[in-house]
Amino acid sequence: MAKGVKIKTVKNKIPEMVKALEAINGRKIEVGVFDGENAWLAGIHEYGCEIRPKNAKYLTVPVSPKAKGKKAGDFNDLYFIEDKDGDKFLARDKGKNEIEILFWLTDYVKIPERSFLRTGFDKNIDSVNKTVDKMMKSLLNGNLSEDEFCNIIGQTLSSKIKTYARDLSSPANARVTTEVKGSSNPLVDTGQMIRSITWRVED
Repeated sequence: MAKGVKIKTVKNKIPEMVKALEAINGRKIEVGVFDGENAWLAGIHEYGCEIRPKNAKYLTVPVSPKAKGKKAGDFNDLYFIEDKDGDKFLARDKGKNEIEILFWLTDYVKIPERSFLRTGFDKNIDSVNKTVDKMMKSLLNGNLSEDEFCNIIGQTLSSKIKTYARDLSSPANARVTTEVKGSSNPLVDTGQMIRSITWRVED
């Protein structure tokens, strides 16, 4: 007759595992741009929009690096010109028989949708879920706290979305925008908006 097998439990960790699972149940991890001007700018790029002037006849769009970050009122030597196609500009004399165009005048500007948050999530969620599966053992063993577990997930996903946004190339910038910004990436100017992509954990 076969001898019986004896099992000795050194420590029952099942209650701790159940407690850890209960602690993360229902917690929500959000990734995005949450505050200030960067949130406003992120929303414009994420969904696209049409911008029209409020208190003037035209929008003044910089078309020269010298006009970047400035308003037409910052210059006291600009004058109006119109080309044969009806496009309107503000320019100034550059030298003998030469002019320098600084602003394009337009009734509106249409910014196309460039979904870097939603699409960045969709492109990377499978990879993040694999990270979650790997970390679950550490959570259940007590090597990671519930807060650490959630924050690692948020940090991982936000980093992947930042990378996606930096690599985004479509829809491309208009040629004049590329010339003013010095970058062909439609979401990169100073880089501040992309750096502001972060996460938060809510109960």
